[in-house]
Formats: sequence, structure tokens, C-alpha cells
Amino acid sequence: MIFITVILAFILAWFFIEITLFLSKKNSVEINNNGSISYKQFIWTLRILAIFLFLFTSIYMFNFNNGNLIKAVEYCLGIIK
Repeated sequence: MIFITVILAFILAWFFIEITLFLSKKNSVEINNNGSISYKQFIWTLRILAIFLFLFTSIYMFNFNNGNLIKAVEYCLGIIK
């Protein structure tokens, strides 16, 4: 059950981040500064980081099944048992 909760939280967070980045890109004025990363590089770096964090969290939860991690996830999602 906790894996479903974590996956749902990840999907919802990813959804809201993508919408926020899309709307901020749409409403912003592009400024070309030398030495700064492009929007596409930033988005892909953020996506790769999110996938790695999800992967490592899943591996940790599957292998160690730590009660503290489960309690932290339940607290963050507002699940009260």
C-alpha cells in the first residue's frame, strides 16, 4: 500500500512541476545570458534527478522497509492512521 502512495505522490508532484515550468516558460521573456544553461537543459536535468530520486527511494523502501521512512511519507502526505 505504501508503494502505491509513494508512486501517486511522485506522479502528482511531477505533474504539478511540469505544469508550473510550462506556464513560467510561456509567461516569461527570454533573456540570453552567456554562461547560463538553457531551458531544455534545465528541464532534462530536473527530470533525470527526479527519476534517480524515485529509483533510489524505491530501492531503499523495497530492500530495507524502514519504519521511519514510511512514517515520514505518511506524515508528508497527511495520512493519519
